[in-house]
Amino acid sequence: MNGEQVRTGGAGELSRRIQPVEERLDTAGIWAFESHHGDAFTMDFTRHDFWKWLLLTRGGGVLDGDWGQPICETGDLVVIPPGLRHRIVDHPRRAISLYGLGIAPSVLAGVPDLTEYLPSGVLSAADLAPLRLKRRMRRLLYTHARQDPLHRLATVAAAVDLVAEVSLACADIRSTAFDPGPVGTAEVDPMLESYLAWLENHFFESLRLDDAAAACGMSRRGFTSAFRKRTGRSWLDYVNRLRVSHAMGLLRTTDRKLASIAFRSGFDDLSTFYRAFHRITGKRPGDWRRADEPRLGRTIPGTQT
Repeated sequence: MNGEQVRTGGAGELSRRIQPVEERLDTAGIWAFESHHGDAFTMDFTRHDFWKWLLLTRGGGVLDGDWGQPICETGDLVVIPPGLRHRIVDHPRRAISLYGLGIAPSVLAGVPDLTEYLPSGVLSAADLAPLRLKRRMRRLLYTHARQDPLHRLATVAAAVDLVAEVSLACADIRSTAFDPGPVGTAEVDPMLESYLAWLENHFFESLRLDDAAAACGMSRRGFTSAFRKRTGRSWLDYVNRLRVSHAMGLLRTTDRKLASIAFRSGFDDLSTFYRAFHRITGKRPGDWRRADEPRLGRTIPGTQT
């Protein structure tokens, strides 16, 4: 494709494209780019031999092609598999700006049968809000622009991580299917459901309540209220139950020291781990490990979404 663009506005104004960015996978099989469409932007139907991930940062339109004409809006992520015929048609009054990632199938070839698990189509901004995709894409643009081997390695790692995190989030959202949960009195909030799905794979990280609220587009007070209505528990209690459940699995399947298990489960110190474990299970971690009771299939109630 051509990379023709025009400059609009005054000094410092972004260049607006009238045709798509030229496709340029590097030697590692990665292509990171950004594009700001002008009012006269047009795109012919095309297809690629690589995966293309497009994060809309402004505007909206239609993704026209083999899968119909789904609408895409600001914040949505568009995932286009290899070989799919497609084009983007901007809304006549809301030209699109986007960050893009191209990734060759060879980059993902180390995982057998992966393709059937990767998402495709228009993925909702609300579903993916906790992943902070805009920040990830900006990082990719920076590392991809550098040509030294270490930055190329960082680009491949960041691209694979993005694909993995988005795919995990989509799989978790499908598995929860917006089940109203044990309480069932709260209205379904897509961003909160997305956060709960994300939390299933990130409970061991250093987490803050304010970040959780921001990820759901809520105030701290609004988030704590909505979270309790949805789960029947406070945010911290819910997180600790996920962490303790994971620690129980490590206790029954490994010989790791308690300090290691606490750290791997997301606890910063042993005293917090001991208190949370005892409060939730009624036992100390060491006693639970030594207990002569059936352990397989044990879970902490109240952490399923």
